Order: sequence, then C-alpha cells, then structure tokens
Amino acid sequence: MKSTTEYGGVNITTSAIASLTGAIVTECYGVVGMASRKFIKDGIAVLLKQENYSKGVVVRETKEGFELDIYVILCYGFKLNEIVNEVQKKVKYELGKALDIEFTAINVFVQGIKVIN
Repeated sequence: MKSTTEYGGVNITTSAIASLTGAIVTECYGVVGMASRKFIKDGIAVLLKQENYSKGVVVRETKEGFELDIYVILCYGFKLNEIVNEVQKKVKYELGKALDIEFTAINVFVQGIKVIN
C-alpha cells in the first residue's frame, strides 16, 4: 500500500499489515492465539508465536479495497460468534485508525478450540 502526504511517501507492506493484525487479534477476549493458515499434521492447528503472526493472516488487495483472512484458535466455553464478531470489529477499527485503510472484508477462520484451565 502506498500513500503520499505533504511530507513524503509511505509504503506499507502486506506482511506489516499481517503482523499488526495478529497483535490486535491476540488482545481480543476469548482468543487463545493465532494459527497457521495451513493445518500442520493430522488436522491439528498449532499456535503461532508473536514473531510468526503474519503466517496466520492473509492480506489481499482487490478493486474495492483490502480483504483480510484471519486464522485463530479460540477458548472453549465462550460464544464463538461473539468472539469472532468482536475480532472483526476491533481489527477494522484499529487498522483503520492506525493505517487509514478501508477493509471491505474481514474473514475469521476458527482453526481450533482450546480448553484453558
């Protein structure tokens, strides 16, 4: 993404958007962590560490704007649709505020559920 201000130009890579998105998502209530967009072995999702958050987010640029695919692992015992809805709202708000970008779609894919004691 490129933007120009009175002070010069700014280039933001899709991997920077993905990393920022991962950090925002992990702060949401009910989210255990980010998951890889590919199942590793035997259909088991693995939690990503902070430096690999971008592997759990896909950023696409379309004619209408940007689209995000976010892959998460959620906590057992909570309403999943409320967590997913909150993730979508928070990501749209925070990225819009920080990067001044309009997102046309924020898709959240639940890769697993984890029981937390």
